[in-house]
Amino acid sequence: MHKRNVLALVLLLCLVLSGCGGKDPVSGTVTPSTTVPAETEKPASLGRLEGGIYTNTYAGYGCELDANWVYYSAEELQALPENINELLADTDLADSMEDVFQIMDMKAENAQDLTTINVLYTKLGLEERLAYMVLSEEAIVDGVLTQKDALIAGYAQAGIEVTSMEKAQVTFLGETHYAVHTQAETQGVPYYILQVFDYTLGQYGVTLTLSSYVEDITQELLNLFYSVE
Repeated sequence: MHKRNVLALVLLLCLVLSGCGGKDPVSGTVTPSTTVPAETEKPASLGRLEGGIYTNTYAGYGCELDANWVYYSAEELQALPENINELLADTDLADSMEDVFQIMDMKAENAQDLTTINVLYTKLGLEERLAYMVLSEEAIVDGVLTQKDALIAGYAQAGIEVTSMEKAQVTFLGETHYAVHTQAETQGVPYYILQVFDYTLGQYGVTLTLSSYVEDITQELLNLFYSVE
């Protein structure tokens, strides 16, 4: 389950908004400016973990998880990229990841409820950042879903059978947001994934991924988050 959770996270991210690892942003009118206005960006910073409380001022949200949850240590988070590359080595997606720089900022697992939460940063090039400035949240999700067939094929190579991958409206931080909702099976066990994207913050796009086995409680996991400044 651990390895499949990691791979499930990456399969959507490695093609997010593009078909080749983030080199070509999805369609949208890019402004003629060659710089990103400083006032539109947040200074990049990682989240902070203290006790069971995760606070991320860059992403603008945090959560407090109870004793049933186990956070990955800094050392475990740093090891994840290597594990990801190993898992992708024999798939058609391996080349897509060569030029992608990602940081796993937080990962937590709840063995009791068979659920996981991940916060991942993806470094954006200048052209991508300019493109994302003119895209709505819904357009970003639509961009992810343009790669639906490739993503489903990638899941299949990992032994995960996707039964649906759709745009969803969810309640997040007290407002309605667009997300990608995926329903799948792995070794006959139902598997549900909900992903919320924010690629308009600055040099890094942030993806929040929530997953659960057996029962779809991804919205309940999303409700654990609150706004922070």
